[in-house]
Parts: sequence; C-alpha cells; structure tokens
Amino acid sequence: MNEITCQSVPVVAFDAVRRVEGLTEIAANYAPYLADESRLPHQGADFLFFPNDEAELAAVMREMGRRRLAVTVAGARTGLVGGCVPAGGAVVALDRFDKTLAIRFDESSGEWRVLAEAAVTLRDLADWINKKTFPGLTQRATPETLAALDAFKDDRRSFFYPPDPTEMSASLGGTVATNASGAASYKYKATRNWIRRIRVMLASGEVLDIPRGRYFATQDRTFTVIDTQGRRTDIKLPSYVMPKTKNTAGFFAAPGMDMIDLFIGSEGLFGVITQIEVALEVRHEGVSVVQFLPSDEAALDFVIALRQEATVRPEFIEFYDANALKLLRAKQIDNPKFIDMPTIPEGAGAAVFYDIAFNGAEANPDFAWLTAITERCGASLAQTWAGYERRDLARFRHFRHALPESVNAVIGERKKSYPGLHKLGTDLAVPDESLKEIWHFYRSKLDTAGLEWVAFGHIADNHFHVNILPRDMDDLAKGLAIYKAFAEKAVALKGSVSAEHGIGKMKKKFLTVMFSREEMAEMKALKLALDPMAMLNPGDVLDCEGAVR
Repeated sequence: MNEITCQSVPVVAFDAVRRVEGLTEIAANYAPYLADESRLPHQGADFLFFPNDEAELAAVMREMGRRRLAVTVAGARTGLVGGCVPAGGAVVALDRFDKTLAIRFDESSGEWRVLAEAAVTLRDLADWINKKTFPGLTQRATPETLAALDAFKDDRRSFFYPPDPTEMSASLGGTVATNASGAASYKYKATRNWIRRIRVMLASGEVLDIPRGRYFATQDRTFTVIDTQGRRTDIKLPSYVMPKTKNTAGFFAAPGMDMIDLFIGSEGLFGVITQIEVALEVRHEGVSVVQFLPSDEAALDFVIALRQEATVRPEFIEFYDANALKLLRAKQIDNPKFIDMPTIPEGAGAAVFYDIAFNGAEANPDFAWLTAITERCGASLAQTWAGYERRDLARFRHFRHALPESVNAVIGERKKSYPGLHKLGTDLAVPDESLKEIWHFYRSKLDTAGLEWVAFGHIADNHFHVNILPRDMDDLAKGLAIYKAFAEKAVALKGSVSAEHGIGKMKKKFLTVMFSREEMAEMKALKLALDPMAMLNPGDVLDCEGAVR
C-alpha cells in the first residue's frame, strides 16, 4: 500500500521536559551540543532540550511549532558536515534515547533482529551483540522478548551488525539518518540494507511506524500520509535517477520504492528517528592483509583484479597512495608506538589493505589465486603484513585509523600559523569502470597546482579520500577551486558528490553540481510536504525560503 497513518503519542506537559534556556547558559555549560566534528561555527540556540521519551519529544515539537522556532536534532555529534550544528531556535538532544528494547528471530528471513533507541552507539551495540547481553532489557522486556533473548544466548554462532562507518561512537539514529557507510560497505552495503523498521516523529509531534516491506510508493512516485485527524497529504518524490555508486547526496527516490528508504539518509529533514530495528549477520573468521605494491598504478591494478578474481569477496579493500605511505613512514620513525606495526618497507610505493574470510585451523588454505594476482601486479605475498588472531586484528584496525590522525596532526600544527586553515577531504564516488580515470584526474590537478596531498580509503567502492593539506591560505584557496572541479568530474562520470558523509550545511554548494534546478525544487517540495514550516534541521541540505528560525 502507499498510504500510511500517523500515530499519536501520550500527551505530557511541555514544562515537564528538562531544558536549558538562553545561549549564554548553553554555551557556558553545554557547549558540545552546539558543535559536531566539522568544527563549523553555530548560529545560536535559545533552548536545549533533553527529552526522556517520545511523549516528551512530542511536547517539544508541538511547542516549538506553536512558537515557530526551528529544531536541530543532536545525536552523538560525530558528523563531518555540520548537520547538527544549530542555526537558531532549539537543540533537541536525544541522549536519553539509549535503550535496547527487544530482540527477536525473524523466521521469514532467518535473521536475528535487535530493536534499539536512536542514541545507542555503534560501539555499545557491537559490544552487547558480541556478549549477548543487553543492559536493562530484562527489566523492560515482554515474555516473548525474554524467550527470544534466551534463544539468542543459546545460539552457538557469533553475530554482528555489519555497517561499519568507522566512527564507533556514532549513534545508531545518526547513522540511519545519514545512511552511513564505510569500508565494509563493499561487502555489506550501506546502513539502509540492514534496517528493518523505524519509528519517526514528524514536526507535528505525530509518529510514523514504518516496517520494511509494507508501504510502497506508486509507480508515479507518490506516498500518502494521513494524520491523526484524518487529513491526507500526498508526498511526491523527486524524478531524478539515483547514481549507481555509494551515495548520500539528496533524498532516496525511485518508482515503487519502500517508504522506509525515504527517511533513511534524509539527514533528519523529514522527521526525528526514535527507534530502529536492525538485522544481524553471522560473524566468520577472517584474515587482515596489508599488501605493499611498487606504485599507485600497480595498487589500482591489484584492486581491480581483486574485485574481479577473488574466490572469496573481501570484507573491504582500502587504499594508501605513495604520499600516504610517506607520511606514515615519517610518523613511524618519529614515534614507533603510534603505528604498532612492523616497519613500512622503504621500497613500497603504495599499499592495499583488505580482509578476507579465513579459517586458521585449515591445514592447507589455497591462496594460489591471490599469489597470481599479486605477482601480476609486480609484488609478492612476502611483501605483506597479515594477521588473523584477535590482538592482530586490533592492531590492523589501529593502523587503518593512523593516517587520518596523522593528517589531522599536520593540519593542527599548521593552524598555529594560519588559524583559518583546514584540510580538504574528498567524499566522491564513481562507478567501477571510472576508477582509473578519476584517479588520473585527481593526480593531474593536484600536481599541476603544486599542492601537498595524500589519498586513502574505500577504494573497493571507488571512494577513496583525497586529503589536500594546505600549507597556507593561498594553498587553501587553490584546493577549494580544485574540489569543485573534482565534484564536476565525478558527476560527469555518473558518480556522487557525497558518498558517505552526507551534505549537511557544508556541502550544499556541491549538491547543485549533481542535481538540476528542477530536481532541487522537487527536493524542496518534498521537504515542505512533510515539514511545512521547514522546522527540522534548518540550513541542512536545502535552503527553504520562509523557514522558521
């Protein structure tokens, strides 16, 4: 069906909701709620609310609507594009939506599923799933949930929640709102693929409960939302075609699409996600490998061969270009404990980091296919780091994070001389066939401009991050100009201007590179159909005329 009816929530008094009033008090004692990892300056906030549940959240939404004040939703504030940096009005912190509510086995799919509130972090969820213990669940659970929890504990297999957006302190609700992804999206796809149900509170204070597989758009891309008073609103989806790449730019839209996918990745512009049911996957043993290669070009050839010829699909494939290895090598010499790994070989011109399934108890594993690929690309399996024991995998994970930390340290030092300086990191993706073309375009532009840069990241999805490291403000201006050229090239190759970090407030200028004026107008119409006063998350993704502040 394409019609969904809103649900009401219990009515509570607005004055019962814990709040902090006035920018002076908020800035003095609650400053973290005015920022995220983007470091984008805020534009003030009159209120900061800490609702305990949906009833209190609804009271806030109704009162802010009555006062015509904007609402910015703050989760774990790990975003990189300023999405939860307030632009006036109120900030609603979801910190107290931090409980696991249920676990169940779905017979039709053969999946274990966990229902949790939006503020549960990925780290806590992973820990609870691994230990098969969910704090507080037994006090809240129904008899059915208690029986399911016992069955989950009795299941001898290990499980995990596959989306891996790297930042494990991120909240579950935030990752759903942004359709977050990361290295593991090569095998497991983005967050959207693992969400089975959500509850979303609209700006009106009413709730939509949306299970996957129940509400679908018509072939002319229309949903109908019916509020608790019986009023009907037709929701028309944009007419554009989604890119066939990793993508978090714009709203998901397609004929006959599942309604749940409209809210996943909408960056909170349509409603506040309060509960999420996720599917779990069986965990298998694996081996982590860092393969050193003679050059960037050899590394790209290795990646293409690995994607096409691997007998087991890798969990992820990450890339480190020559400049990245140079920076890491210097860091390793300066502080060997920072990178708890063997010395990076002097002759290494690039590296590819990947995980594949591996059973350590197997007597004679067959890696002939891998040997052939590696030798064809000018390297050998002797030129690798590899490990499969838990302590080794932890070291590899640390190595994966060492480069962005090193980049941030370089920029931090340079900011002492140029306070306005910041790095420029690409978040672009292109189809498989365009990997080499976009790489050569990046290199040509950067080298011609004489800029310092490193490239690393999710090359399996043709989505590596080029980080420009400006040495002064002139370099920063050059880098900003080149970034737009990069975005235009990615779109020309049928890619995306934002593959995983979203648009937020910082990337709106690149959205018009990807979408026409008519398509932008369709997105705004969709936003206003669900949020008529443009009350939710003002300044994110779209600029809506007449929006409340």
